[in-house]
Amino acid sequence: YAEIKERYAKEAAARKKNKLAYRYPRGESYLDVIQRLEPIIQEIERHRESLLIVGHQGILRMIYAFYKGIDREQAPHQTLELNHVIELNPHAYRTNEKIYNLLPYEEAGDDGQKQH
Repeated sequence: YAEIKERYAKEAAARKKNKLAYRYPRGESYLDVIQRLEPIIQEIERHRESLLIVGHQGILRMIYAFYKGIDREQAPHQTLELNHVIELNPHAYRTNEKIYNLLPYEEAGDDGQKQH
């Protein structure tokens, strides 16, 4: 992110101002991701057996926010730790969560998320 701030200051400022709606050049915004995920969430809701979802952090943030009831304006700011698996068990009025650390911080190192 430091390099992006330095080389593309205007883009970095626009993203910081509104992370939810900011669309990368030739890319997509979190609002675009939410729209793209809608039919997938509907399909996930139909399943009764366990599912393993592997994806980019932006996608996982939106799925996580949906199941945890996090407001969409706050969803892009959720920190999902690398090298962790989050088990979500949705129920009628809440979603239980269990986190499994697959690689201790000392071995994995800093992923750079905390600053953004």
